[in-house]
Amino acid sequence: MGFAMTGHERQMSPLSGARGELWAINIAPEAWGQGLGQLLLGAAEQALSDAGHGEAVLWVVAANTRARRFYERAGWYADGAEKRDATLGFEIHEVRYVRGLRPV
Repeated sequence: MGFAMTGHERQMSPLSGARGELWAINIAPEAWGQGLGQLLLGAAEQALSDAGHGEAVLWVVAANTRARRFYERAGWYADGAEKRDATLGFEIHEVRYVRGLRPV
């Protein structure tokens, strides 16, 4: 019904070595609203913390207000970084979210 993927921050920045990244979190639409997303996000945050990251980032499509509200309710915040990618033949506009992680 869903999965999450995490690892080191992919986009290079001065903090890249210290930060982890939530690469993907996906829930089947028929499972929305059942708390699975919160469980997966919590497990992903714990995995990042267990890997030694004190902070994590994620990228979300700017127009995806449902996902943005989900992350904001979980304590993530948009830090002002944006990127646009047109390599697939159409532009994808994403914003970066950041969150501090609880120490292990």
